[in-house]
Amino acid sequence: MNFEQIMQSEAFKEFGTGALIGFTLGYTFKNLFKFFVILLGLYLITLIYLSNQGIVEIQWDNLASWVNYVFEGFRNFAKGITAPVASLGGFVVGFAAGVKFG
Repeated sequence: MNFEQIMQSEAFKEFGTGALIGFTLGYTFKNLFKFFVILLGLYLITLIYLSNQGIVEIQWDNLASWVNYVFEGFRNFAKGITAPVASLGGFVVGFAAGVKFG
């Protein structure tokens, strides 16, 4: 079954805008999360390299708390985006599909 057949099927139309919004956000979140993780990895690799060269000293406790703070902010942002969606069932299915196909 190709994309056009899926879009024209009655089952897909019943999900409504919630599923469409969910799919879009799921796809976007997955790709943004990949990008964020790559940036975070490059940042940590750079810090470790600079620490090994003796240029900087890493305070691992502070770094861990900062990473937790950033991820908590991302979780709160995601909750704020998904809260006003009226069709939550369709949204959840669409979000899962967006994450899977993203």
